[in-house]
Parts: sequence; structure tokens; C-alpha cells
Amino acid sequence: MSRYDVAIAGGGPGGAYAAKTAAELGLKTVFFERARKAGEKNSSGCGLGQRWWRDFPEEMEEIVKLPSYREVESCVFKITDEEDNLVATLSTGRTRRDADRIVHKGESRGMSGAAVYRCDLDPFLAGLACGAGAELRSSRLVTDVMKKKGRVTGIVTDKGEKIEADVVIGADGAHSTVAIQSGIRKRFSKDEITLVPQVDFSCNESRLDDVIGAADLVWFGPYCGAYQVNFRDGFHIGLGQWLDVWDTRPQDMVKRILRIPAFQAMCRAVDAEMREFQIHLLPWMPRPPKTYGDGVMLVGDAGGFPCPLEGEGIWHACMSGKIAAQVAAKVISKGEPSESALAEYEQRWNEPPLGKEYEYGREFVNFWRNSAFNPELMKKIVLFIGEMQYLNFPGPVFDWSDDHMTIFNEHLGHLLDVMPELSDFARDNLVPLGRGISRENRERIGDMLAGAIRTKLRGFVPRWLIRALLCRALGVH
Repeated sequence: MSRYDVAIAGGGPGGAYAAKTAAELGLKTVFFERARKAGEKNSSGCGLGQRWWRDFPEEMEEIVKLPSYREVESCVFKITDEEDNLVATLSTGRTRRDADRIVHKGESRGMSGAAVYRCDLDPFLAGLACGAGAELRSSRLVTDVMKKKGRVTGIVTDKGEKIEADVVIGADGAHSTVAIQSGIRKRFSKDEITLVPQVDFSCNESRLDDVIGAADLVWFGPYCGAYQVNFRDGFHIGLGQWLDVWDTRPQDMVKRILRIPAFQAMCRAVDAEMREFQIHLLPWMPRPPKTYGDGVMLVGDAGGFPCPLEGEGIWHACMSGKIAAQVAAKVISKGEPSESALAEYEQRWNEPPLGKEYEYGREFVNFWRNSAFNPELMKKIVLFIGEMQYLNFPGPVFDWSDDHMTIFNEHLGHLLDVMPELSDFARDNLVPLGRGISRENRERIGDMLAGAIRTKLRGFVPRWLIRALLCRALGVH
């Protein structure tokens, strides 16, 4: 029976980064990958946000050299109605101020994200771990944990191996064997996890550059919101639903997107060819549940770490893996890998920057469950978005079907017709997000509104009283 300081179940980003960090801290470390090599069984891709240049700059310098890498600087939303007509195209903005939020070696990176296939990313991160001194054992599935007097003391593989360790880290995905067998938790409940089918396409790189460029796409309509991540010479389209409301076959859900004329036109423009159908599970919950036990910690999907707003999980996996390894080194140095000692892990990840992701987790999840993942309500939201976009510049200028003010009022009337139907949604899902507005910005909004209202009231009501009432309404006390 071999013995290590740290044994890690899982060779994905979270497991690999935990192994890298543990080895760099001088711990005898082993991590296990079920495939022949890291990333082999995960042919999907991922998006890496701009903060990778802030938190993992050395890794990003190498990631940009990976074969499938594509820079991502924006996201384009394609809004379609129930007849699959393209209603509106919306895009994230870009300013110099945004670009300069993150500067690496003199270059602005605040708008510079990345898209890369996991079959490139995972072996790269595993290689970093091995280069730091960790041992990778591939073609091995962790099937159980070993215990002594209730404490997790090691892991068991499908090869019959028993590996003792002072600390075990579970990085083995949504249905984590380590989490379940250690007793930290049972399987995630159906309202905490989504099933995500997706189709991967090859395409012409230069045409993808010309047609889409440095952008990812999101398709919104009376279906579960679909994402399109674009790589160097390929892309995948995926969507999902929480298991507690899942009501169709995975392939039928994907076919709903594939039939959209605008999607088909995009595929023709980039010479896209379908090459693989994939399904995976993605935890999507307000915040991770308990993530540690006696002798054990959970990272990445195993711990429920994906972001509750957009479901991205690679940064979260690496951050939680790094923190877990640091805590492991500390408790091992003190000779106390007990549950009470490992409670520091949960305290650490709850701190910024990782912990900030879950401060509004409940509001984020409720917003999506009741909008993009609610096809019936999306029919009304699409109408609302269409009218809002029409009323926005340059819509009213370039509609010459009648005089401009008549057309403007016609569409304003359509918008007002839809708004009462969406008022409950706004009250329950948008208003609660208002608590995330900073006190400074609430006060500035109150000042601006107070001045405008006082002018309308011809000065009959004191500005301080108007401001006080507005600030109270905005939650500034």
C-alpha cells in the first residue's frame, strides 16, 4: 500500500491545479485520471474569463499557444421568437476603461478572454502538475475512500489499489464518489444540477474569423437558453435544463436550436460540419454546500463551485483546487488533518475573489430558472426585448412605413401591452438583484432623480426630502 501526503481523485482542471499547488508546497502528491490521459474523455470546450490574466497569468501565456485557442472579447446574443424568426441581435460593449481593468506586461487584458477545447487544456494543466513533482496515475477510476474511525485516510481505485493519504481531495465531477463515500453529501438534488447536451462542429477557421471573430454567441428564445463557444477552427452549441423540470430527450432539445434559420445560415457561412454529440452534468446552484469533512475536501464540480450566474466552472475549479492544496499543506504541517482543521478551507474559499461569486447566488439562479429556462415566459420576454430594441436607436429613425412619431407610439403601445404580464417576473427576479448595487451608486442615482423630480414639482418639495425618500426606496439608509 503506497502512502502520500495528498491523494486527489480527478485529473481535470480542479484536480490538476490542486496537484500542482500541493507539489509546489513540497507535499508528496498523487492524482488520478480515469482516462488514458487528461482531457481524453472530455472533448467539449470551455471559456476562460478575462480574470485568468489576473489570477493565472503564467498559465494564460501558455494557453494562448494551445491548438484550439481563440481569443474572446465579446458575447453576441441572438434573440428568436416562437416561429424561429431572428428578433434582435444584442452584443456586449467595449470601452477603453474596461480593457484597462486588467493589464498584463503592459498589455490591456480586461476584455481578453479565451475559448479552448478541454482536450488541450486538461493535459496542459496536468503537465504543470507533473512538472511541479506530482504523480499522475491515468486509466484509473476512484471507486471508494478508505476510512479509519470516521476519518478519510485514502482512496481505492478500480484496479484494486489502496492509496493512503493524510488528506484526500475530491475533484471527481458532479457525481463525486469522494463526496458521497466520505459522507460529506449525497448526490446533488435534481434542482441543483443540470443535464447539458451539446453538438460539436468543425468549421473553416478563416470564415469563422470573418463571420464571428473574437466572440461567443448565446441563442435566446422560447427554449432553454443555448450557448455557442467558438474555438480556433470549430465550435459547439449546447443548452440544458435542471433535472427537476427536464421533460424531453436531450437530442430533441438540441434539434430545437439546429433548426433556427439564423443558426443554419451561420453554419453555412463558416462551412460547419457536425462531428460529435456530447452530454454532461453541470452543478448549478446558489452556492456550494458543505465542501469538507474529516480528512477530505471537495473542489470544482464535485464541490458545486460553478458560477450561479453563467455556469462557468474552470476558473472556480482551479481557484478552489489551489485553496484546498494550501489548506492541506497547512494542516499536514501541524499534523492535524481533522474536520475542524479543514474547516479553514470553507472559510478561505468564502473570501474574495471566489466567495464573491455566491453572494447573490440565490438571485442569479432564480433569475435564470424563471426566464431563459422557462420557455413559456420567454415567449413574452422575446416580445418585450423586440419592442425595446425597436424603440432604441436607430430603430425609430429607419422605419419609414409611416411618420416617425406614429410608428414610435405604435411600438411604445406594444411594449406597454407586454409589461403588465412581466411585472410579476420583474418584482420577483429583477428587484431582488437591486441589493447588489453599491451604496455609492444608489446615492448617485438618488441625487439625479431628486433633482429631476424637484424641478418637475417646481421646488415645492425640499430636495433633501425627495432624496431621503428615494434613497429609502433604493435601500440606502
